[in-house]
Amino acid sequence: MRHSFLSKLLGKFERVGPREIQSVFLSLVKEKGFLEAIFNALQEGIIVLDNLGKIKYSNLTIQRLFGVSPEYILGKEIKQFIPLIDWSELISLGKVISRDFQVFYPETRYLNLSLIPLEEIGDKNAAFIAIFYDITTTREKTLETIESEKLNLLTILAAGVAHELGNPINALGIHFQLIEKKVKKLLHLKKDQKEDKQLENSFAAIRSEIRRLDGIINQFLKAIRPSAPKLRLISLNQVLKQTVEFLSPEIQNLDILIDMDLDQGLPLVRADRNQLKQAFYNILKNGIEAVGKNGIIKISTHADDAFLIVSFQDNGTGISQQAMSHIFKPYFTTKTSGTGLGLLIVRRIIRDHGGEVQIESQDGKGTTVKILLPRAERLIRLLPMAEEKNTPVHQ
Repeated sequence: MRHSFLSKLLGKFERVGPREIQSVFLSLVKEKGFLEAIFNALQEGIIVLDNLGKIKYSNLTIQRLFGVSPEYILGKEIKQFIPLIDWSELISLGKVISRDFQVFYPETRYLNLSLIPLEEIGDKNAAFIAIFYDITTTREKTLETIESEKLNLLTILAAGVAHELGNPINALGIHFQLIEKKVKKLLHLKKDQKEDKQLENSFAAIRSEIRRLDGIINQFLKAIRPSAPKLRLISLNQVLKQTVEFLSPEIQNLDILIDMDLDQGLPLVRADRNQLKQAFYNILKNGIEAVGKNGIIKISTHADDAFLIVSFQDNGTGISQQAMSHIFKPYFTTKTSGTGLGLLIVRRIIRDHGGEVQIESQDGKGTTVKILLPRAERLIRLLPMAEEKNTPVHQ
């Protein structure tokens, strides 16, 4: 490929003296360095290809996006480094192409490729420029918006179902009380103490089950309704101890070891006690079901400059890589009797507190769930600029 300017310049070489030629080439070198500085400052990755897919130029951003240096890939075919795209087909089309794709090295990112043909006079599609835009943040925001809309629809649906279940349960409670009073009067007239005792036990069981159903529905509504947290300064360690104590009968029945390593110097956090208790309950319940009998669950707390961190680590069955990408989706569950709402509710509660949920797991090797909650007193720390390390301060 020869630029038209170079073609004209070469045609005049016989009429130009050595000094003039030297001056022109020095200007070209300066111009090339200036343009390279501009390209290397761009956030977008840029690769120039020939019509065979060989790399003629790339900027420094390519190294950040794909983990390969521009010098190493120069002159090699682009399909060696980005193999999932059919470059031969795209180049043969000879027109502007846009594609979205995902890379997993050196870190997981979503990228958009724009392949643009550069037409030269007399040499159509002799070169292409591939521009890679990092759309990770935009895509994550879009997915978060979609997820939020799904959760709102789910909340409306669940609240409606719970309301419809609540009405007949209330009616059952009222009619049961009336029947109970009438039966007791009849038994009192018969004076049959043995039958009276049997019916009283049955009545007690029915009353207990009605209350339990009503309690389940109320807890369910509290869990899914997007109510704003009532923030108070509370102790995370105390909430964790209360959660473990609440589940202690089930823990003891399965002989599960709960290893608690709580930072006694942990500062208070501004949070809603009941909502956090609900989130911790769901996580611990999942851990109990994952480890089964004689399992181990380690619960720890510590703090850094910005967050208070709660970690639940179990030695259970773990989560497969395929399932990990779906664990926050409504109704997705790996359990035979699960609702698929537990982790969804956990993340909503934690995000409402300005925090985040992190999950690390490997199939067959256990799971670690980390809850990050912002400190009540946000610390701000200015980081020194790289060039300041060896720069003397002039006064």
